[in-house]
Amino acid sequence: MVEDILVDLVGNFADGKTTLVRALTNESALRDSEEKKRGITIRLGYAHFKLFKCLECGKFSRSEKCEFCGGKTELYRRVSVIDSPGHKMLMATMLSGIGLADGAIMVISAANACPQPQTEEHMEALKILGIKNLVVAQTKVDLIGAQKAKESFAQIKAFLDKNGFSDAKIIPTFANQNINIEEVVQEIGKFELPDRKSSEKLKMQVIRSFDVNNPGTDIKDLKGGVLGGGLNSGKLSVGDKILVTPNVTPNSKFKSIKSTAVYIQSEFGEENAVGRGLSIGVLTNLDPSLARRDALVGSVITSEDNPPRLDNRLKISYEPINDKKVFDKPIQKGEALLLNILSSRAVGTVQEISRGEMYISLGDVSIPFFTGDKAVVSRKVKNAWTLAGSGTIL
Repeated sequence: MVEDILVDLVGNFADGKTTLVRALTNESALRDSEEKKRGITIRLGYAHFKLFKCLECGKFSRSEKCEFCGGKTELYRRVSVIDSPGHKMLMATMLSGIGLADGAIMVISAANACPQPQTEEHMEALKILGIKNLVVAQTKVDLIGAQKAKESFAQIKAFLDKNGFSDAKIIPTFANQNINIEEVVQEIGKFELPDRKSSEKLKMQVIRSFDVNNPGTDIKDLKGGVLGGGLNSGKLSVGDKILVTPNVTPNSKFKSIKSTAVYIQSEFGEENAVGRGLSIGVLTNLDPSLARRDALVGSVITSEDNPPRLDNRLKISYEPINDKKVFDKPIQKGEALLLNILSSRAVGTVQEISRGEMYISLGDVSIPFFTGDKAVVSRKVKNAWTLAGSGTIL
């Protein structure tokens, strides 16, 4: 049976994530014009490839003919890749996508000391969100000598051991020349996936939204809004009745909206039904103006009988990152925090703190969530949001 798997690329700014995506998939994850101009990932980027398993030697290839022995292969996995931004100011965007991932490739440059600050934050995010499958691509080994590459390798190994990923493989790569990329592919093929029960309730995070109509399109030819993201659980089929619950403010009187999944497309083409493991776009019959310019990012798609809660007050358990040295004091009553919940992010104010639990007010903003969802908490340090810990919505 062919499995779908979503893999997140994480790591420090300018360590070579986007170059590695291109080597893995033969396409760029930079889709936005501003990203192309600046050469960095601003929004979550997407790419994909098919993974084949050789029936003779058992190795994994990205082509129907085995790249190692030339033997016959069969399709084993369809791999969706998210290129998460590594810049400090875009940490909240990175957290929006990582909750969908089944595994991660951490990109670490051999030209810099390990760990860099964003490498540490991305590692904490992987641990908070329960990512178990990890491979490390040691990049830019072509820019340094053999001795420095060995020193970098030792630093990376110590970093992984400290964070509970002693078994994660470190692969030196030279992506521009396609060197050792096939070794990264082998590790992705070995990632272990949990049993995915299609009987679970549908829950889909929306991390992009679009109006695909050209200006001047006749009303009768208009297509509905397109919602992009991935499933956390359950199954979505063409024709399913869905409920879209957006981030809203009470004054807008904007509630959950009933709609239909008119058409589903993944990076691999048209899909009749999808589960977890794919980045997808869902054409709905929503007014397209509602989805324009990512207006519905942070929304949750569910079945009509399983609506999320929509509230501006949260009670969460809280566990700080114990070895974080950047905070001079514990969270205080009245402090502003940035919360990432599913693909929503909102700034709230601490109302009460008691025995590892916090009550947080989001003011005019309400967000969709389910009891038991993970809440990732960031605190402001020198005008930048810095990952501080996590909790569970109670």
